[in-house]
Amino acid sequence: MGYNRRRQDRGFSIIELMIVVSIIGLISSLAIPNYLKFTARSRRAEMLETVSKMKLHFKNTYDNSGSYATPNSAPSGTQSSINPDPAIAVGLPAPWDSHRAGWLDLPFPPEGGVRMRYTYIFDASSVTIDVCGSFPGLGPNVSTTCPAPLLGNYHYREVMFPNGSSDVTEFPAF
Repeated sequence: MGYNRRRQDRGFSIIELMIVVSIIGLISSLAIPNYLKFTARSRRAEMLETVSKMKLHFKNTYDNSGSYATPNSAPSGTQSSINPDPAIAVGLPAPWDSHRAGWLDLPFPPEGGVRMRYTYIFDASSVTIDVCGSFPGLGPNVSTTCPAPLLGNYHYREVMFPNGSSDVTEFPAF
């Protein structure tokens, strides 16, 4: 009888361990994609807040002067410099640089590490805001998604008109 007790106290069988590992694999296969979607949505929410500040700035400028141009903005028809610095890869946090060309007037610039890169171009009839991002789980960063010289796997473009309406394109759509 002492022999039987020892045999029962030996631990888990290989079958039991395989079942536990497969259950953990199944749970993680469901949890990881949801986590990636959650982080992408939170970064997108940060981007929408920054774009709304940009739109408010351009709308106020247009309402006050009849033009989107200010002494500190990029010239009409010319793309602003990319902010934050494009030398830091898209998707990595970088500090917002309020002193980059075309960005001196933006009220309430984003704080902390900004993961997306922003640029704008305007003419007499509209302002086009381009945002490039890189989200885990959306595939590789490619040059065809974002404006040059950025590489990313997410692109948001909003064209704002003087009456406050806008057209939005987003790839991939959320």
